[in-house]
Amino acid sequence: MKNLIRGIAVLLTAVFLCFNIYYELAPGITVAPEQKFVFAAIFAVLLRAALFCGVPDNTRPIRRRLYMLALFLYYIWVLLNVLFFDNAFGRGFGHTSLDMVNLEPLRTVKNYLLAYGYGNISLRLVVLNLAGNLIAFAPMGVFLPALFRWQRSIFFFTASLTLSITAVEVLQVYTGTGSCDVDDLILNLAGALLVFIVCRVTPLWHRICSVNPRPKK
Repeated sequence: MKNLIRGIAVLLTAVFLCFNIYYELAPGITVAPEQKFVFAAIFAVLLRAALFCGVPDNTRPIRRRLYMLALFLYYIWVLLNVLFFDNAFGRGFGHTSLDMVNLEPLRTVKNYLLAYGYGNISLRLVVLNLAGNLIAFAPMGVFLPALFRWQRSIFFFTASLTLSITAVEVLQVYTGTGSCDVDDLILNLAGALLVFIVCRVTPLWHRICSVNPRPKK
């Protein structure tokens, strides 16, 4: 019975993933951020059932790493889509300009708050841009330490994220898919570091490290 359930879960996971990819990339369809969270939650539940339902205990450690890796790859695909291709976030290759570069810390944050205070933009737009930037790279605080042991050092974690986010910002302005904004770097990094530190000081850190434990000597 458990094998049947696992087989159905595998099939549903594959079907859902194909639907998810089509729905995200289909022209004329805009996927709201709330829908993206729902899709991610459904994928995580289906994949967990497909990997763990009725399997022997001795295979679970390997499957936990596979599960985390699959979730990480799914997250990277969603993140790249949001950063470079997603209509919901106004992406699309266009012209580049120095006006798309902001190197003044917190200027964009202040402008959003002022614009909302004057009633020029909605609260949803403020939350989408500010909280969205905090959340965008936050999962890295779990995925990177879980999958790569050297990322469990806050120094290497911070350095890796800083370089990666900076590269994304430069690539966005170079391709015309977005702006190069130091505030994005600050918010993206702050969200990831917050999750990393919270995990580090809680029992969750042990579970994260158990995904890719150090080899026994």
